[in-house]
Amino acid sequence: MFRYKFSVIIPIYNVEDYIEQTMLSVVNQTIGFKENIQLILINDGSSDNSENICKKYRDMFPDNVVYVEQKNSGVSSARNKGMEYIEGELVTFLDSDDKWDLRAFKEVYRSYLKHKDIKIFSCKMVFFDAKKGEHPLNYKYNEDKIINILEDEKYPQLSSSSLFIHSKLLNNRFYDTSIRYSEDNKFINEILFDELKYMVLKKPTYYYRRRTSGNSAIQKQTHHKDWFLVTPRNVYLYLFELSKEKFGKVIPYIQYLIMYDLNWRLTVDTDTLTTIQKKEYADIISELLSEIDDSIIYEMTTMTFMDKIIFLGLKHHEDYTKKLEYSGKYIKLDNLSVRQSDLNIFVIDNVYFKKNHMYLFGKLNQRLIPKEKFAVYDNNTKIKTDYYELPTNSNTKIYDGTEAQDYIGVKLDISIENHESIKFYFENNIIFPSFGNWSIFCEKLPVTYHYHNNKIIYYKNDGFIIAEKSRLKGAVFEVKNIFSCIKRGNLKSAAIRLYIKFAHLFKRKKIMLISDRLNVAGDNGEHFFKFMVSEHPEYNSYFILSKSSSDYNRICQIGKVLDPQSIKYKLLFQVCDYIVSSQAENYVFNILGKSNSFVRDQYYFKFVFLQHGIIKDDLSPWTNIHSKKIDMYVTSCTKEYDSLLYYKYYFGKGIVKLTGLPRYDNLLKLQKKTPIKKQILLSCTWRASLASNIDRKTGNRIYNPDFKNSAYFRFLDDLINDSRLLDALKEHGYKIKFCVHPNVVVQLKDFHENDYVIIEKNTVNYQKEFCENSLLVTDYSSIFFDFAYLKKPIIYTQFDHDAFFDGQLYNAGYFNYDKMGFGPVCNTIDSTVDAIIKYIEKGCKLEKKYEKRIDSFFTYHDTNNCKRVFEEIEKL
Repeated sequence: MFRYKFSVIIPIYNVEDYIEQTMLSVVNQTIGFKENIQLILINDGSSDNSENICKKYRDMFPDNVVYVEQKNSGVSSARNKGMEYIEGELVTFLDSDDKWDLRAFKEVYRSYLKHKDIKIFSCKMVFFDAKKGEHPLNYKYNEDKIINILEDEKYPQLSSSSLFIHSKLLNNRFYDTSIRYSEDNKFINEILFDELKYMVLKKPTYYYRRRTSGNSAIQKQTHHKDWFLVTPRNVYLYLFELSKEKFGKVIPYIQYLIMYDLNWRLTVDTDTLTTIQKKEYADIISELLSEIDDSIIYEMTTMTFMDKIIFLGLKHHEDYTKKLEYSGKYIKLDNLSVRQSDLNIFVIDNVYFKKNHMYLFGKLNQRLIPKEKFAVYDNNTKIKTDYYELPTNSNTKIYDGTEAQDYIGVKLDISIENHESIKFYFENNIIFPSFGNWSIFCEKLPVTYHYHNNKIIYYKNDGFIIAEKSRLKGAVFEVKNIFSCIKRGNLKSAAIRLYIKFAHLFKRKKIMLISDRLNVAGDNGEHFFKFMVSEHPEYNSYFILSKSSSDYNRICQIGKVLDPQSIKYKLLFQVCDYIVSSQAENYVFNILGKSNSFVRDQYYFKFVFLQHGIIKDDLSPWTNIHSKKIDMYVTSCTKEYDSLLYYKYYFGKGIVKLTGLPRYDNLLKLQKKTPIKKQILLSCTWRASLASNIDRKTGNRIYNPDFKNSAYFRFLDDLINDSRLLDALKEHGYKIKFCVHPNVVVQLKDFHENDYVIIEKNTVNYQKEFCENSLLVTDYSSIFFDFAYLKKPIIYTQFDHDAFFDGQLYNAGYFNYDKMGFGPVCNTIDSTVDAIIKYIEKGCKLEKKYEKRIDSFFTYHDTNNCKRVFEEIEKL
C-alpha cells in the first residue's frame, strides 16, 4: 500500500524567488494536499534563502513534506536522492521554478483509475514569465489517448517534469548524473523502451517558466560545451543504440524524437567551441542524420519547409534547393508543398512613397534564388534592381558555418507615373513576395492597396498594379478585404478597416500623437509636445502617457494626454497623420500586434523618430530600413548625421535630418536660471544582457533577481561605497546623485545607499539634474552629450570596455572616447575615484582641451531645435 496518491520531487538550487510559488502549486491542489500528496524537497547546496522557505513548509506540513540537504551535485543527483523517499503511487519531478495547474493532480488520478494498465501520464506544457504560449509539442494533447511508441512516432516525450510515473517503474531507475542537458530525455525514454505505452491528457497543464533573467539551465545551455559534445553522444546516439539493441533497429519514434531536438540545433551559435570541436560537433550531427529516414524529416510537424530542405541537404551532402519545383504560388519538393510567401524567398520589408516614386526595400534569399537569376519586370520591360549588404543581424548561420538564409538587400525605385504592372521572376517562374511588418502591403488580404497622389497602388495575386485613383475601385477592394477578415474570424480587423474609412470623413485637423516612454515623460517628446501646443494649435496634438505615470498630471497641465490603454488613443491611432516619439520600439507604431497586418495598408501616418540622445554607436543592427518604418530620423551634429548615412541603416538623406534635439531648447533656458550645487551626477546606461522583459501594461521592466550578481552592479555599488571617495566628498562638501537608467529602476533596491550618495528613487528630471550638478560620471550613456551641451566636465568610467558591445543591441561607432571624448576615460574604480577627486579639488572646472572638443562637435547651440524639427515634418 502507498501512503499517498502522489509524490512530488523538487530539486532546489538558489531559487528563493520562485520556489514558494512552485510549492504552492502543489499545496493548493484541488485533490487535497494533506491527504493525498507527499512533497519531497532536495536542497542541492543552495546558498540563498531557499533553505528557510523549504523549512517553513516542512514545519507547516510535517507529515507531508520531506526536506533533505545535500552538497551541490546537480539536478540529476537531487532527483535520484528524492526517489529514496517516495511513498506515493504516482510520482512527478517538478522543477523548482515551474508549477502545476491546481486541478492537474485530480485530473491525472481520475485518468489513472480508468486506465490501470497505463503507468505513465503526460501533460501539456505552457510557457509563462519571460515567454508565454504553447509548447511546440502541445499538438499531442488535442484529446486523451494512449500512445504506443512502436506505432505512433509523432508523439515524442522529452520531459520528465510534465509526467506522472507509477513509482514501481522507478525501481532501480536513476538519472544519469554525468549528463548536464537532456537528462530527462534519456531517463524517460529508457523507461518507455520497456513500457512501450504512455497516455497523453488534454486538461492537466504544466507551467514551464522561461525566466526574465535568462539564467535557467535551459536558457544558458548553448554557452556550455557539454550541450554540443556530450548530449548528442550520451543521449541521442545512446538512444539510437539502445533502440537497436531492444528492437533490432532505430524505431521511427526515436528517430522523430531526435530529429525534433536536432531542429533546435540547426542555427545555434557555436562560438563556444574551438575549430576542432566545431568539426567534431558537425560530425556527430552527420552521424545522427545518417540514422534518420528521409520520411521522418518530411513529416516533422514542428519543422519549417526550409529547415527540412537544409537537413536533407546536410544528410545527403547535396544542395536540395536545386530540387525545388515552382508551381504557381507554391514550391514543391517531392510530396512537400509550401506557399512561396511562407518561405520568405523575397521579402518586401518596407515601402516608401515620395512624389511620383514608390521605393521598395526588401531582401532576397540567395540560398534559394541567386541575385543573378532574380528579375523585376514592368510588363516586358526589366526594371533596374539595386543590391546591398544587409545589417549584421539579418542572416543566420548553420552549425557548420554555412548560411541558413543568405539574404541580400534589394532596393527598387519605381516611377508610379510610368509603370502599370510590376512582377518578380526567378528565371521563368513568378515569385510571390511576402511582406514584412512595415511594408504597408499584406499578402494575406485579397487585395491590399494604398493611395498616393492620383494613383491607387495595389498588390493582387502575383504582383503590383498601378492605376489611376478610383474611389469605386477602392470601395470594391475594401468590401473584399473586410469580408475576408470576417471569414477568417478576425472581426477586430474588419471593424477597424471600416472605422478608418468613416473616421477620415469627419477629420477637421491633422492629428499628431507624441510620446516618450509609455510610463515616463521628460524627453524630446515632451518638449516637442509643449512646442506644438503653444506654437501650432492648428494641429490636434496629443501626448501618450500611462495614467499610472508620476508625470501624468504634470503633462495634463500642458495639453491633451491619452493613456495608451484608452479607447480614444486606439481610435485616434488608426487615423492619425503623425506619430512623433523619442522611442522607436514596435509598440510605438504597432498597437494591434498580429492584427496589424490586416490594416496597415490603410495607415497613412508618418513616423518621426526624435531619438532619446545623440547617436555615437552603430545602431544599424537594431534600427534600419528593414526593421523600422521611420519617415524622419532626427540628428543633432554632422558626425552623427554622416554616421547614419555611412553605416547600414539605409534610410538616406530623404529621411535623416539634421535639426538638433527638441529638449536642448529648454536645456539652455533652464541653465540660465538654475544654481549649481556641489553635487556630482552618476548615471550609466543599461546592459541588454541584464535587462528583463517589459510589462506591456505599465511599461516597466520586471525585476531580475540575478542582477545583483552581475559585474555591472558590483562595480557601481562598490564605487558609490568606496571609502576614499566618501572621505573626499565629506572633506569638500560634495554629494553624489545616483540616477540609474530607466531600464534599471526596477533594480534600485539592490544598491546600498549611504550619507553621501543620494539614490534617486523617483522619476528623474534629467534636465534639472544636468543644470544643477557640477560634474557627470557616466560610462557609455549618450546623456553626456546633454551635459557637454552645457559645457560642464565629464568623467567616463568604462570598467567593461572589452565586453560591453558583445551584449548590446548595437556596435561601436564613430565616437572615439580617447580622441573625441569630453573628459578622461577610466577603466577601474581606483582611476575613476582619482579623476573625481581631481575635479572636486579644482572646483569642477571644465578643462580647455575638452571645451574645444565640445565647441567643434555640435552643429547648433541655440533654442530653435523644435522649430527645425517641425519645419522638416511639414515637408513630409
